[in-house]
Amino acid sequence: MQSLGKREMIIVSSAIIAVTIAIILVMAFIKVSKDSALGEGGMAAHGVSDDMIIDGAGENAAAGEEDIPKVETATAGMKTESTPDTTILAKKEGAKDGYLNRCVFLGDSRTVSMVNYGFFNDDAALAQIGISHPSFASNTFINNAGKEYTLKSYLGSHQAPVIYMLLGVNGINDPSESHYQNTFISLIDSVIEMAPNSNIVLVAIGPVDDNGIYKNTVQNALIDKYNDFLLKTAKEKHIFYLNIAEILKGSDGQVKYEYNGGDGLHYSGKGCEAIFRYIVEHPVPGISDDGEYVVKYIKPDPNKIKVSMGNESGIDKDKLKDLMDIMTGSGEGQSASTSSTESSSAAASEASSLDEEEAKKKAEEEEKKKKEEEEKKKAEEEKKKKEEEEKKKAEEEEKKKKEEEEKKKAEEEERKKKEEEEKKKAEEEERKKKEEEEKKKEEEEKKKEEEENKEEESEEEEGGESEEGENESGNENSTDQADGGSSAD
Repeated sequence: MQSLGKREMIIVSSAIIAVTIAIILVMAFIKVSKDSALGEGGMAAHGVSDDMIIDGAGENAAAGEEDIPKVETATAGMKTESTPDTTILAKKEGAKDGYLNRCVFLGDSRTVSMVNYGFFNDDAALAQIGISHPSFASNTFINNAGKEYTLKSYLGSHQAPVIYMLLGVNGINDPSESHYQNTFISLIDSVIEMAPNSNIVLVAIGPVDDNGIYKNTVQNALIDKYNDFLLKTAKEKHIFYLNIAEILKGSDGQVKYEYNGGDGLHYSGKGCEAIFRYIVEHPVPGISDDGEYVVKYIKPDPNKIKVSMGNESGIDKDKLKDLMDIMTGSGEGQSASTSSTESSSAAASEASSLDEEEAKKKAEEEEKKKKEEEEKKKAEEEKKKKEEEEKKKAEEEEKKKKEEEEKKKAEEEERKKKEEEEKKKAEEEERKKKEEEEKKKEEEEKKKEEEENKEEESEEEEGGESEEGENESGNENSTDQADGGSSAD
């Protein structure tokens, strides 16, 4: 009986082992068949020469559907119309990450980065590398979990209180400005119609490096131009505008060095973290930020990544490998947010970190650049100060010279005035003297004349008396003669 029992046990054990091996083989076959079907289905999903699914090794670590965080659904009354004062979303003190439980994001590769760095939940974003706004509504999207959506099907199940539109950089080189604008407005109108209770936010197109590898496709001058268009459209439609460009752009008008992902167009982990924080701190008014924001990280599978290639995106085969490194975590640490129980803040911090050596090198470069900028700024300030001092000195000398000239002029005028007064006084005295002399002369002449007249009168009187004497003497002689004659008679 003992011998029989051992033999039966050996038979049973062998049977169990055989069944187990058979199950493993069957499961392996099913998995291979399923992966093959998914790859073929994904490739056929777009069927456009400019779109492609990247082949390569990778593992889809999709979480179970029940583990994926669900975005809150908008209800009537949650929508708010913006005013001229509230169109540009303002900073809110004490804002919390829980706000993102009520948001979804429509975007391109920059939004894909936000997902792959662990800042947005995979199911909270409808995004594709290289997608442009004119083709957004007709495109079929595949997320990291392998789910396929169109814009219509996605918004049909994701009627979030807030919908962010992070589009516009792809296709910005459109030769027709009206086509770029009209297709954007058409997409906005479609989103508003599909999600009538949602608040729509147009996100400013973030800056680039004008000398990056996409310099022939996009430039900051075009970005600034179309950001003005987005702001104007937001005001006209009474929706909202989020100006993320103000934190991403440096003083030189280019994307800040620490936010550049390496190609001049996409953002580093720090850049994505800055965008994440800016969104949280500038919420749509009236939307709650209660609750814990949890990111269930799903590692991107290169086999399932869909890319729009061509003139609009500027993506070609030469750029594809580097782009995939950025998008799939071969560059900075996108895989840091693998824990399904971590909060967004922990995921964001871990996802955006560089290894110590790279971080140290980058920090040294930044410090060196900062020091150079400070020295340059100091030199410019000193030069400016010196120029101002020289200018001030020159102005003071000029002022002094002018004052001296004015003083000299005043003295000259005073001297001339004094001379004129003295001359006038001398002339007056001369005139007065002359008048007095003339008066004296006249008086003397008058006196002389009077004296002459007096003498003449005196002479006339004397003459008269002499004549009278002579007359009397004559008369006497006549009498004597008469008497003599008588006597002779």
